[in-house]
Amino acid sequence: MPKFFLMKLYFGMKRLFFIILLFSSVFVYSQNVRVNLTGKGLENRKVKLSVVEDRISLLQTEKSVQTVAAGDSVVNFALVLDGVSELVLSVDAYSYSFLAQPGNIYELNLKDFNFNLADSFNVLMYRVELPIEILSPENELTAKIIKYDYDVQSYLLNNKRKLYPMRDSLAIAGLYELKNQFLQGEDKSSYFYNYVEYEFAALERSLSIRNYNKLRNNLFIDKPILYHNVGYMDCFNNVFDHYFSKGNKFVSQSEIEFWLNTHNHIDFLDALGKDSVLRNEKFRELVFIKGLKDIYTDGTFEKADVIKLLEALAKQTKFEEHRKIALNTVEALLSISFSGKEFANFVLKNVTDELVNLSQYNDKPLVLNFVKLNDVESKREMEVVHALYDSVKTNCNIVTISCDRNLDALYNFVKNTKVGSKYQWQMLHFDGNYDLLEYYKVKAFPMFILISKEGKILENPMRNPSEGSLLRFF
Repeated sequence: MPKFFLMKLYFGMKRLFFIILLFSSVFVYSQNVRVNLTGKGLENRKVKLSVVEDRISLLQTEKSVQTVAAGDSVVNFALVLDGVSELVLSVDAYSYSFLAQPGNIYELNLKDFNFNLADSFNVLMYRVELPIEILSPENELTAKIIKYDYDVQSYLLNNKRKLYPMRDSLAIAGLYELKNQFLQGEDKSSYFYNYVEYEFAALERSLSIRNYNKLRNNLFIDKPILYHNVGYMDCFNNVFDHYFSKGNKFVSQSEIEFWLNTHNHIDFLDALGKDSVLRNEKFRELVFIKGLKDIYTDGTFEKADVIKLLEALAKQTKFEEHRKIALNTVEALLSISFSGKEFANFVLKNVTDELVNLSQYNDKPLVLNFVKLNDVESKREMEVVHALYDSVKTNCNIVTISCDRNLDALYNFVKNTKVGSKYQWQMLHFDGNYDLLEYYKVKAFPMFILISKEGKILENPMRNPSEGSLLRFF
């Protein structure tokens, strides 16, 4: 056999071995975090695992959804994480978040929990955390943080009079001693060490026991940006909260308005550099993103201009992390916008258990009406809709979505009551689809949302029919 052929064979086999090794390592790495949840009440329920993308936008990205089989009480997830990340487990309208580290297997247990809480109060507005405990690994990050937070809060509660009005030196010294107990023997580069350092700094600011300017300088000048450290980002958000409107003396409101109107993010960023803490270009951009988010939610300036500046930064920044955060922030802000968001189609059940596609009502403006049948205000508004329906039905579609626990309540209301049986528009049941309520930001009942026939949300929320919102369709 020719030597040349042998060499080609050798290098071909070597390359094949390398490819096999590469794919096997990718496969192993793709399983670098596992989450196993066990608990009563999970049977037949949908469990969603999401990742919090960053601590400015707080955008959650769904990674996996598992439906627990009948007769089962266990659900398993596997995912890829580049570093410590905040994971969120959601069941119906309830959730639990924890910090996950690559390489760990998390065994979680859901304690006894009443999933029917939604029948007694509004769990969409008042968030309820799932009672989940982390069984393993032992001494893991979330447990250490919970312990630290609990002990600090207990100390503050027990010494509130000494700390807040009096600034008692012994009470303050005791607070520092408590902090040092948690950091004793801890690696200064560890996630937990930095969590404590920055959370404690935010506490120092709130108690006014440390000079604000010195605190900012010590925390952020020539220091690495810990994007995924919850403590660091909590402190960052605290220190630079509403920085454009009340936190600095370097840019005026008229200048901000000019830069927004002209979509000039470059001069805007340059002006922020007058603040000594923001001389570092990278850190300055992060404050810029945070500031734009704040003025969007404040509503002081034109929201469309804020979005354009965030998009411009995302397009031109040389920092990949900032591109992601800016785009995440755009997505998060648009999701709470009163208008402009895309219509999202959902398939729901009617009273005869048939599937109905919401998109079939896009031929005219669509009014979505979310109700609870045991809610007096919901029933009152449906009576107003009934009184106006014949006058508006040619110019708009109306779909009422019952958010009661089961379909039987809607069936009984429509088929067996004099009130419900007279309603002639479409009545659907949300069928436990909390993604629907999350997408349309349904927090209270009744809630009306107006969608154009082009598929854009025009008003969210729309005023109630009793306030004249349907008169435009006469």
